[in-house]
Amino acid sequence: MNAPRIAGLVLAGGRGSRLGSAVPKPLVPLAGSPLLARVLDRFAGAVEPVLVNANDTASFAQFDLPVVSDRLPDFPGPLAGLDAAAAWLADRRPDVAGLVCLPGDTPFLPLDIVTRLAAGPSERVRLAGFAGRLQPTIGFWPLARLAGLKEHITASENRSVIGFAEARGFDTVSFATDMNAPGGDPFFNVNTPNDLEIAETWLSR
Repeated sequence: MNAPRIAGLVLAGGRGSRLGSAVPKPLVPLAGSPLLARVLDRFAGAVEPVLVNANDTASFAQFDLPVVSDRLPDFPGPLAGLDAAAAWLADRRPDVAGLVCLPGDTPFLPLDIVTRLAAGPSERVRLAGFAGRLQPTIGFWPLARLAGLKEHITASENRSVIGFAEARGFDTVSFATDMNAPGGDPFFNVNTPNDLEIAETWLSR
């Protein structure tokens, strides 16, 4: 029996305002490449298709990937990205059974992140964990578990990824300290100019 097909999703809706950037945050250059390119590297050869969730679709045309915009107004957060991806896949790729979600501002993700998140029962949600903390935007989502997500976002006051995952049931995939990442944190994300400087310094070592 063939393994269920798995897609990839990059959450790329960050606006880059805290970085003082005129481009969306995932397009901010780090050591000569956009942050997004370093995240996309983790998907290479592991999943298909790879989707980008962003509402500024024109800015991401250079990557030649499907860009899915939120179906809901007012930027309701990462859950809207999952909803947009699930709707796109249901319409265009009904052969896909699940997706691995990664944020577009995490340039030091483990090389095996996709493989580890995708391993396990195909019907279970799995979220990454590090140092006792969940990383809710990094995980594996069976598409069946995303059914009704748009209605949940619309009706619920709790729009957190963790809240939705708890309602669906999830497992935690724990990751160890990684000496290839600043401070040993493989989920180090770039939010501020200081974060970008730390990342640049680390990669120059």
